[in-house]
Amino acid sequence: MTAHVTDRLYAEGGEVGLCVAWVMFWATCHFVMAVPAGVLERVMANDPQAKHGGQRQRSVYLRRLCRRQLYCMLSLVAAVGLMIRSQDFLLDFSWLHQVVFSMAFGHWAVSLLEDLSCSGFLGGGLDSKALPGIRDPLTVLFQGFLLHHLAAAAMYAALLCLHRPSCVGTLALLFELPVPLLTRRELSQISGHQSAFSRWMSQRSSVSEHWRFTYSFFVVGRGAPTALYVYSLLWFQDELSKLQQADLLLYHSASIFFSVWNYSFLSVLDAWSRADMAAAAPQDLLEENGDLERTEPSEPEASALYEVDEEVLSSKGESGFLWLAIEGVVYDLSLWNEHPGGVEALRQVAGKDATAEFRQVCPATHSSLASVSKYQVGALRLPPREYRIYEHPVEEDSMRRLLVFALPSLVFGVIGLQVFLQHLQVFSEVSRPGPLCGLLAAVGAAAFGLVLPISRRLGTSGSSGFCWRAHAIALCFVGLYAVIPGAASSSWALLGEAAPQGLERISVGLLAVEILLSSAIRPPVLPAFLCVLSWYDRGLHSSHFFDEGVYVPWRWCMACVGFIVLTVRLAAGHGAAVRRALILMALYAPAGVGVYIALQPDSSELLQLFASPLRAGLLLFASFASLFAVCGVLDVAIRCSSRFATRCVAFSFAVMSFVGCGLSSWRWLMAVAVLLHFLELSRHHRADLDKAALAGGFAELPWHFVGAQALWDTSRVSFLGSIWRATVCNLQNVVTPILPHELRVYACEAPVPYYGEQVAMGLAAQYVPPKARGKDPRRPNFFVCNVGQIVESCITDLQHTMNTLVDVWDEFHDPNLPGLCANVVMVIPSSDQGWAKEINLSVWESGKDAFDWYVKSKGHKKALMEHTSGILRTFGNLLASLEPAEPIKYQDRCRRCGRTVEAAENFRVTETRSSSVTW
Repeated sequence: MTAHVTDRLYAEGGEVGLCVAWVMFWATCHFVMAVPAGVLERVMANDPQAKHGGQRQRSVYLRRLCRRQLYCMLSLVAAVGLMIRSQDFLLDFSWLHQVVFSMAFGHWAVSLLEDLSCSGFLGGGLDSKALPGIRDPLTVLFQGFLLHHLAAAAMYAALLCLHRPSCVGTLALLFELPVPLLTRRELSQISGHQSAFSRWMSQRSSVSEHWRFTYSFFVVGRGAPTALYVYSLLWFQDELSKLQQADLLLYHSASIFFSVWNYSFLSVLDAWSRADMAAAAPQDLLEENGDLERTEPSEPEASALYEVDEEVLSSKGESGFLWLAIEGVVYDLSLWNEHPGGVEALRQVAGKDATAEFRQVCPATHSSLASVSKYQVGALRLPPREYRIYEHPVEEDSMRRLLVFALPSLVFGVIGLQVFLQHLQVFSEVSRPGPLCGLLAAVGAAAFGLVLPISRRLGTSGSSGFCWRAHAIALCFVGLYAVIPGAASSSWALLGEAAPQGLERISVGLLAVEILLSSAIRPPVLPAFLCVLSWYDRGLHSSHFFDEGVYVPWRWCMACVGFIVLTVRLAAGHGAAVRRALILMALYAPAGVGVYIALQPDSSELLQLFASPLRAGLLLFASFASLFAVCGVLDVAIRCSSRFATRCVAFSFAVMSFVGCGLSSWRWLMAVAVLLHFLELSRHHRADLDKAALAGGFAELPWHFVGAQALWDTSRVSFLGSIWRATVCNLQNVVTPILPHELRVYACEAPVPYYGEQVAMGLAAQYVPPKARGKDPRRPNFFVCNVGQIVESCITDLQHTMNTLVDVWDEFHDPNLPGLCANVVMVIPSSDQGWAKEINLSVWESGKDAFDWYVKSKGHKKALMEHTSGILRTFGNLLASLEPAEPIKYQDRCRRCGRTVEAAENFRVTETRSSSVTW
């Protein structure tokens, strides 16, 4: 009976019925989950902190979270079961795989509909400052979730059709490992902080523990599959060779897409964890103020800020608006009538930078611009004079948008042509696809180019399209299509399977030609040596280049390289010529086909290409994909430069070669060579930026010159920073419990600026008493600064000082201690002068409070005794008491737009507060 049921489940076409059944099941679960969602809604109704609006969307969102918990449990159990039962993890596909993958397809299909119905709740409490460079995290997360759900549903649908590689779907089920904790966090976020379910979010210790487990499960559930994929590229090439072309395409595309998506999602997790830690109150504050109500921050009414160009500022002044800039900030004072000198005094500097005039009338020590902060328009965008990381967002975003279109288009085109040519090699009587295949693909690409408005994507017009250049580009197109089949299908017979593939040879040829044409770049000696060593270890010798099995494939590859380089150099900066060339290709490509057929003794090859509808369909697919690839490359050449476009093609081909062939047979040396060459280009690029800054010509540099460097720098900082947080920052939780309980190790979570070899780095810690963080915060009016130094080698003096600090902070825990606002301690453990530094800054409400504590403090008396009795053998210090000469001005900061405003003295501090002090 069981075998009969499983045979029916596994029957051909049974996947469709299972998918429909699971979609109906999950849709039913969505409505059944209204029961637990209703309980949560009743809890939220009594919670003043449950501020989320939209009753219908909130109900859908709660049902989504509850249903997702059920799917997580089923998927994790199913993943473990499939891994235990599978004998061949890569190729096995049983009825159980069919049922589980259908379940996953139904879940993601229903999740897609759920997210469309509750899009307003997907931000998870993030504001405009949570994610760097993103003003609307809600929209970005909504689009990201939709893309993820579509990709997951498409992946499981493809697995159900192909039945291989089943390991991709099984490992994707493990991705749900951290989701229950994330669901717990989302439920607590929407339920409000006063509900019993979300009480843990009010304690920093509980929040820290929650995110520690979340990151651990994330690394195990999502990092392990990525590591396994990389491992398979290195050592599982024999097993991967058993897969068909469609299977390999699914295996690599799904693995790369979800690995990149998970890496990108780390920034969202980091923002959520930081937001939770900022919203949670410390344990001592909760114990001291058990009935403390969490009030929402009062935010000033203000419009969003944006950057203003100098041209816009001057045009506003000419139009009669009273726009002016002071200290890099643009203000619209058209409605401000409180200026002591009258409006006419302001109109004299309208549309200009009025910093100098402002400082003449209002010295820095007696002026404050916070009173007119509500009239801010935004920062004045000045032309940059040097390259600084994170300070070129416009160029970086433009480069990102350009590459997001170009690189996937190139990959899509290569895959389309590769599938078409491999199909001909397997099923055609012709041993090697000839130029006719490429010429027919060119005809199809020309036809698509005439029908589709894709040419609008090709940059701005740099010259007239009716010139010799358009004809030359069109001929280069036809020639490139003609040599692609030979370059893609040829092989080095002498080396066998270890021979460098076509993409690898083309990428090396492109880089070599680019180096020869760019004499200003220093030859990459080490990458070239590693490339030669890789090919030598695979069996290639110089004498082989005289054999037909080597020089014929190399000739095809270099012909392809020549056409690529010539095409992008002709297209650089000439958008109109490229668009005209796409039209002319519809004339030259059929002519090339006619000439080729006329030169052949018979037309049997043409008939074989159209022997079946499948081959005709594959030809159309290859034509459409190659058109996107060509347009992507030429778009980079038009908007940037020919050199940049050539390198993009070369590095993309190299990466595709490594992904497709793995790193076995000494190919890992080739990968190292490509990486070193890329790093060398980056260093050379950065040196050119610094030279232009010193020469005062940084503003004249092309935008892509700055944008490429900015994108590369921020990408590697994000990637390496995530590795640091996942390894070293978590390692401190392992090392600290082993140390004595008085000591701990600490790793900074984010990269810090490099101040040079002569600058010593240290650590800072802050203590704020509970009453200073409550409803009625204290006002700082007296400061005590103690700067000490200790011989670096005298570790006992440094530890004695730290022990005394711990004693002092124990005294600060006294709830009856009057006057203390905060205490900040900075320790620099080493410096090139041989001294360790300690800076202790304590902030008090009054000098009397500070004096009373110093007189009565046992910790302070102990420090004086150790200093005068010789216990501290190398400690010396400078003590300064500081009192403001004028009343302190308090400022509040808008959480949405970041501007500062003057605040009253009796305001409640619920957000970050800054103060202006005059000594």
